[in-house]
Amino acid sequence: MPSLFHHFPEQPNSSECQSGYIILSNAHDAASSFLEAFTSVRASRHARGMPTDEEQDLLRAMLLFASAGLDSLVKQLVRDALPTILESNEQAADMFKIFVERRLRSGDDVNHKLLADVIGDREPRARLVSLQVSELTSSSLQSTDELLKAGAAFDIRSQEITNDPRRLTEIFRVRNQIVHEMDVDFTQPNRSRRPRPRGLMEGYTNGVFRVANNFLVGVNAKIPVQTPT
Repeated sequence: MPSLFHHFPEQPNSSECQSGYIILSNAHDAASSFLEAFTSVRASRHARGMPTDEEQDLLRAMLLFASAGLDSLVKQLVRDALPTILESNEQAADMFKIFVERRLRSGDDVNHKLLADVIGDREPRARLVSLQVSELTSSSLQSTDELLKAGAAFDIRSQEITNDPRRLTEIFRVRNQIVHEMDVDFTQPNRSRRPRPRGLMEGYTNGVFRVANNFLVGVNAKIPVQTPT
């Protein structure tokens, strides 16, 4: 189905970004399905005014699937594209060296076990790259800081990912309230759920897709163009 949101990705020209593109496209499809279901339910009962909690759950699911798509996209790009970019991008390589230096330290001393493991590996550099990939993909990328950290590994400036980090932080805050608190407002005497109007939730979802598309475009631009031989 056509996406009901902005920032639908264009297919990248690098093979390293193809899986990420598929993930993001499917996230658009899932979010659009929830929004379409919300619209259909409201129309079927000729609803006016604030949506019911059940209807708002469709809007909550819409944002969660978009956020999950962003998380999965970035992790897939780390796995598929970061090793290639480290071979050709000096700034990304410098970030990799900083990562290696940090991992090889144990307080004020050297992490001798890790050093021995790396030196003893048949491909020491590939082992270190896999450690960086594992670190960037081991936890949820559902915070502005973690997302920008992943972008820095690709030599993507934070401004290229989002020009409004406070807005992105707000979106992640809402996402976390839904996931970790079931969107219950514990400050209210009756412990009611937080209201989630359609317009606001659509705006949040578009914000997630904008950041996701920026990340995909940014990574694709860092991959050297393959010239025919």
